Amino acid sequence: MSFLLVLDASSSLCSVALGDETQRWHLTEDQPRRHAQRLLPMVDELLTSAGVARHDLSAIAYGRGPGSFTGIRIAASVMQGIAMALELPVAGISSLQAVAQYVFNHTSEQQVMAVMDAHMGEVFWGLYERDGDLCRLSGQEHVGTPELFLQQISGYGGILAGDGLTLPFAADLAQTWNAVQPTADIMLQLAWPLWQAGQFGDMDNHQPVYLRDSVAWKKLDEQPSLLKR
Repeated sequence: MSFLLVLDASSSLCSVALGDETQRWHLTEDQPRRHAQRLLPMVDELLTSAGVARHDLSAIAYGRGPGSFTGIRIAASVMQGIAMALELPVAGISSLQAVAQYVFNHTSEQQVMAVMDAHMGEVFWGLYERDGDLCRLSGQEHVGTPELFLQQISGYGGILAGDGLTLPFAADLAQTWNAVQPTADIMLQLAWPLWQAGQFGDMDNHQPVYLRDSVAWKKLDEQPSLLKR
């Protein structure tokens, strides 16, 4: 029996999920500033409630981004600590894919454009297509200004989903799925096929995805008052 553990802190939510071939457990809390304090205790709480010991785990996955820079690093650190202690293989799951998968789980749509608030006046986005019960990325994941995003989706007639739709620029866009954020239980659904296909491995092959490492530094350089603090 294989138990997979999944952690996510890529948004304001802090979530963990656990499952085997037949059973699933998960915990989700809205903890925008307490990911570091809550993530590992939530893992212990979930394992206890499921009656699963740490040494029963077969693998661990995490929300690899894009999303909150700090949150992704926290999830990656906790994941790596557990993986090293228990000698477990790891995998990273896209936050945008988790947003899209939630919509696919609740509709018969064939395409979903996931869009997340990237802060600093930008958004993350990616187009996903249905692939059986799951979904796959079409093209690449992006980060950019709302104006660039609107240009990219010109002519797109499918579903939009994610908290990026709550930003002022998106007021005229469909808001049905604007509350969707990535969570570990959806990531667990996406992790299982990777596990079955033998695609878990070491951390070097499953690095966090920030999309805008250089952009973040550029913006800091443009704000010298912040650098002098």
